[in-house]
Amino acid sequence: MSQDDLLRAALIGAALVFALLVRIRRIGRWQRLRPGALWVVPAVFALLAAMILWQFPPHGTGWLWVASGLVAGGFFGWQRARLVEIRIDPDSGFLLQRSSPTAFLFLGLLVLVRWAIHGAIGWIDARWHLGAMLVSDIFIAFAVGVLGAYRLRLYVRARRLMG
Repeated sequence: MSQDDLLRAALIGAALVFALLVRIRRIGRWQRLRPGALWVVPAVFALLAAMILWQFPPHGTGWLWVASGLVAGGFFGWQRARLVEIRIDPDSGFLLQRSSPTAFLFLGLLVLVRWAIHGAIGWIDARWHLGAMLVSDIFIAFAVGVLGAYRLRLYVRARRLMG
């Protein structure tokens, strides 16, 4: 590994640690949930993913790999949303959400899995001839799946709770 690679890895690691520390501070605190705004983040990510896939489309079975990433992301996003507690505040009537410590561990596990897969890209590429761009497309589809299913599940639960 060159010195530039080490510096880049250290900066990415520091950014991840910072983001996780911010998340740790929010664990256990009730925050307002706005079901009407849950679609915004997945829509933005889906638009960005569509632009990337339009610019660099996969070929042949590459689309199957991208779809697999989307489905896997949807599964993990749906499971992650199950770890969020939702209730109605009796005083204000607002919907509130609170992430559990298990949700934080789940998020950390996803980051570790992503790093492990990223480290195995060389082996995957040599074995299945995927290519770096296709692997990036799979990760992008996975992220869209996680965000979309997570927020869809929160929306469904919030609507049920509101009656």
